Amino acid sequence: MRIIRNERRIRVFSFIGRYVPLAGLVALLAGLILSYVKPKWFAPMLASVTLGFILSVVGGFFADRYAGPLAQHETLVKALKGLGDDYALLQYILPAPHVLVGPGGCTVFVVKAQGGEVTYKNGKWKHKQRSKFFRQFAGQEAVGAPDIEAERQTHKLERWLTKQLPDLKIPVRAVILFVNPDVMLEVDDLPVPSFRGKKVKAWLRGPGKLKPLPLATHRQLAKALGLE
Repeated sequence: MRIIRNERRIRVFSFIGRYVPLAGLVALLAGLILSYVKPKWFAPMLASVTLGFILSVVGGFFADRYAGPLAQHETLVKALKGLGDDYALLQYILPAPHVLVGPGGCTVFVVKAQGGEVTYKNGKWKHKQRSKFFRQFAGQEAVGAPDIEAERQTHKLERWLTKQLPDLKIPVRAVILFVNPDVMLEVDDLPVPSFRGKKVKAWLRGPGKLKPLPLATHRQLAKALGLE
């Protein structure tokens, strides 16, 4: 499997994820020290604490996606490791962040790194996790509605492909992938295929395998995506 990434984006956001939370911690400590040393300096203390909170949340968000042990671009590659040379994974290149291009078309991946218990029932998502409040306070992304997110990303890629290849119909689908090894996933009648970690690879090779595109069509797709 070929891997093509926007390395500059990953490098910049990884830097933010690693160091901005530290800056936030320093600002919070500065506010705490001011509250003891100069209790009358309420405005600077409040500004320092507010800045520290903002930096911690923003930095934690980027750390969760780009710099932590469950960084999306790395965990997705691990989950797909072993796919053949006829596959290419494009990360932060197209309108959808993670797109797997194979012989049969494009698969958009919505990557989620939450641990704990994630359920989908009667059209609603629920997420239960120990210390969830503090994790989200530190920047962890909420589960949200991955199926709606998958639909939105799919439509974005379809529109882009239509502009690039107006005479062709390229199959585009979405997959929701939970990469945290501690996640407990329970989904009923989910409209989008959903998997834990490496289990998605067996699906891609089996029930989820797309019918190969005509050679000429696949070549035009590869050229539009910069794979040739």
